[in-house]
Amino acid sequence: MNHVRKLLSTLGGILVAALLVAALAPKAARGVAAALVQIVPGTTTHIGQNESRMVSLYCNVDNAFCNSVDSAGNIASAAYQVPAGFTLIITDYEYKVNLASAAGRYLCDSFLNASSDSPFLNVPSCALADPNGQVYGKEHFTTGIRVGSSVTLVDFAAGSHEGFANLQGYLVPND
Repeated sequence: MNHVRKLLSTLGGILVAALLVAALAPKAARGVAAALVQIVPGTTTHIGQNESRMVSLYCNVDNAFCNSVDSAGNIASAAYQVPAGFTLIITDYEYKVNLASAAGRYLCDSFLNASSDSPFLNVPSCALADPNGQVYGKEHFTTGIRVGSSVTLVDFAAGSHEGFANLQGYLVPND
């Protein structure tokens, strides 16, 4: 009788354990799947691009070109040129224009192709200047603005001694 009771207790324990595993397995499987799709440093970003292909540019006032900014915040001294074999996809554009004589007027800024006779990339951003003649603007391009190989960018306001800008994007190989 004692053996039967031990056997039934063992089988009951195994049954309870099996029910717990069956109940928890879907959650564990979902947890493993979620862990597999998370971003791992050094691989890809939230937009699916390799971290090493991300590009940050700073277009300083009085500069006739934009400079790259590394991940530590250091600004390169040379003009940034889109590398051969790649297209730069610009996703974000921030700028400041400071033109005291334009207080209360509508001001625009844009980034340009400094390496061409037809420099406009036709991406203006405009806003109403505050009482001090300052305009701050931000643009987010959901699908991105394509900039081809060997292009050097300049911000209109920065090149005109009236402001500065920051551009963010990523590089994709040319087809």
